[in-house]
Amino acid sequence: MQVVYVDVLLGLNLFINYFLLLAVGRFLHLTVRRLRLVGGAAIGALYSLTILAPPLPSILSLLCRLAVSAIIMLAAYPLRSPKLLLRGVTAFYLVNFAFAGFLLAFWYLTSAQGILIRNSVVYFNLSPVVFLAATVLAYGAVRLIQRLTGREEPKALLCRVSATSAGASVSFSARVDTGNSLTEPFSGAPVIVADAEAVAALIPPQEEGCRLVPYHTVSGSGLLHAFRPESLMIECAGKVTKPPQVYIAVSEQPVSQDGFRALLNPSLLE
Repeated sequence: MQVVYVDVLLGLNLFINYFLLLAVGRFLHLTVRRLRLVGGAAIGALYSLTILAPPLPSILSLLCRLAVSAIIMLAAYPLRSPKLLLRGVTAFYLVNFAFAGFLLAFWYLTSAQGILIRNSVVYFNLSPVVFLAATVLAYGAVRLIQRLTGREEPKALLCRVSATSAGASVSFSARVDTGNSLTEPFSGAPVIVADAEAVAALIPPQEEGCRLVPYHTVSGSGLLHAFRPESLMIECAGKVTKPPQVYIAVSEQPVSQDGFRALLNPSLLE
């Protein structure tokens, strides 16, 4: 009979889920808030207690697991559309499968005794030290993959952008977004996506000289009106950059709820 220690089960799952959620956020470039991660991890830890309950029918167990995974992701990150939620849950499962595979391989190679699977919860009879070490190593592996694939976020994420055009000037905060690879189709110039309110003073009258920039996101695709400012300066981590060519695409919807007003193409800082 497999013995399950509740305190160890809860503590380890809280720790492991925290790092798994952190890995998902880093990989998808989501805004990470530690308190929300702890909340999501706590939900996952509480769900692990279902391993102590009588076995559920397979379909019901799967549905419960999917529902809880969605709740965990919504608690951990502000996923405001079904497509973003689906993407987040998919990434969460991929990271979980990778971690479970890592533990299974370790369990097999070390011939450790005891493994229990019930209600979609897996319990390995490994010492807490091994679990903690495996979690840190797995997270390190995700970060290494980010570096090798170029998906690592720039260290200076928040910048200050100042732009002028036709005698008007604006200044606004911006976030470096590695998912923003938009360029103006004809010139190939990188594009900054900014809130309409933040750049309203610069928008040319009757959209004179504006270009249409196509975009594709997990929530859909479309066209953004973009204009070229007379001058633009970016301040990031004490470094000032004045790109020779840049367009500002106007977003009628706020680009974020976290305080910044624009998304920068990373190539602008190179």
